[in-house]
Amino acid sequence: MAPAIAALVVLACAIASITPDPIGVFWDDGVYLLTAKALAAGDGYRYAYLPGMPPAIHYPPAFPLLLAALLKVTPAFPANVAILKLLNPLCLALGVYGAARLAARQLGMNGPSAPIAVAVCALTAPVLVLTNVLLSESLFFAVLVGALWLVEDAIERGGTRAAVVAGAAIAVLALVRTVGGVLLPAAVVVLWWRHRRREAVLLVTTAIVALAPWQLWVWQAARGFPDELRGSYGPYLEWVIGGYRREPSLAAHVLARNASDLWRAFGIIFAPRLPRAVQWLAALGALSALGVGLVALMRRASALAAFLLLYGVVVLLWPYNPERFVWAVWPLGGLLLLAAARAAGVWGAPRWRHSPRAAGLVVTALLVGHAAYAVRGLVGGYAGAPQRAMTDRLWPLVQWTVTHAGPVDIVASDAHVMIALYTGRTTMPVSILTPAEHVRDKPAPEFARELDALAARYRPQLLVLSRGTPELDAVPLWAATPTAPMVTPLPPVPGGGSAFALRARP
Repeated sequence: MAPAIAALVVLACAIASITPDPIGVFWDDGVYLLTAKALAAGDGYRYAYLPGMPPAIHYPPAFPLLLAALLKVTPAFPANVAILKLLNPLCLALGVYGAARLAARQLGMNGPSAPIAVAVCALTAPVLVLTNVLLSESLFFAVLVGALWLVEDAIERGGTRAAVVAGAAIAVLALVRTVGGVLLPAAVVVLWWRHRRREAVLLVTTAIVALAPWQLWVWQAARGFPDELRGSYGPYLEWVIGGYRREPSLAAHVLARNASDLWRAFGIIFAPRLPRAVQWLAALGALSALGVGLVALMRRASALAAFLLLYGVVVLLWPYNPERFVWAVWPLGGLLLLAAARAAGVWGAPRWRHSPRAAGLVVTALLVGHAAYAVRGLVGGYAGAPQRAMTDRLWPLVQWTVTHAGPVDIVASDAHVMIALYTGRTTMPVSILTPAEHVRDKPAPEFARELDALAARYRPQLLVLSRGTPELDAVPLWAATPTAPMVTPLPPVPGGGSAFALRARP
């Protein structure tokens, strides 16, 4: 009963935190819906809004396919935005229910403590930020919990059917988010360690066979993919490996940056509104407790522990905001904290002899601090703040495009995804995403070179930039180059932003 109540509470709070902001505020959410619209319209899995309609090889197709199915049965866009935004709260609640049941089944946490811990972590503001928009993290969490359940079943019971079903579940998880593939080596290692070697072979074979069509299609489509779009729209691994090959020292800088960002984030969520020194100590205590919880899970939920360990390594080395990855699975962090609390004897007999009372007090303080942060976020509406800020910045560009762009104009913009979604215009980006810009700011001359390469390939007629975007500083540099078109400033965008007409030089 407790898991169901926790899921219903999370569902109600997640729905209540939904904002009326448009889709596309975070770029990814707009891309998901645009590719879903292409699927629903019968155009195939393509970026139909980009010049040339290149194949959509960046994101795996499971979430866009689900959105496409919803588009088939809901009113026309944008009237259906409110309906579409209900999907992620449902997925989050389903994941919370499954995580609480998994804790009872694998860890013996049959009381209300596990549902409460999972729900508190699910209701923290950063998790709800991802839930409030059409990002794939909520579906990923729900599918991850189901896949973990099946993998743990294959580990405990063995058998051909359990191994095949678990392998198929891992493939589905990787088709929601590529990083879900981390569960495959985690499951194989644990199965092999538990002397389930036949099951390990069956699981990995099933997963590879199920993923092969998608991977083969990506590899084939990537051959002719435009170089100028590979940063934001190309394959993930090619992008990361290429960045590390060009700059071998980049990995160390990424590791340091990601560790620093997560340290700061943990300090904030476990010791909200307290002095920085206290937040620093809270981050240290939180990381220690998560480590203790991870060790405590090893014996009874080895697949979960192995996945979280490998997932953490990927997060630290991936040249992108690490918090996006952490908050996607953060409700499982509640189980780690609870396992640490039980190991320290906070609830029930201590798992480890001579557990110091101070450790129990630290874990209790962390849980209380995190709960306070979650409650304050719900009351203060923290989950809606990022969307409102991005809407204020980008929506004026959409409105300007509606009244100023012709039906066949190509619009280059830092809001090109939202503009394409709400105006139907063909759009294009104004910069090329690189792994290195995760650790250092990109200089204006580099932005100018990227803008020149993109404009030379796609010949946009309009350039529309939001206020404060770094690409704006590159426009005069680009306009002064002999390869650039004639760049004519237009009146400022009402509400904030700059617009330029682009015409070929005589």
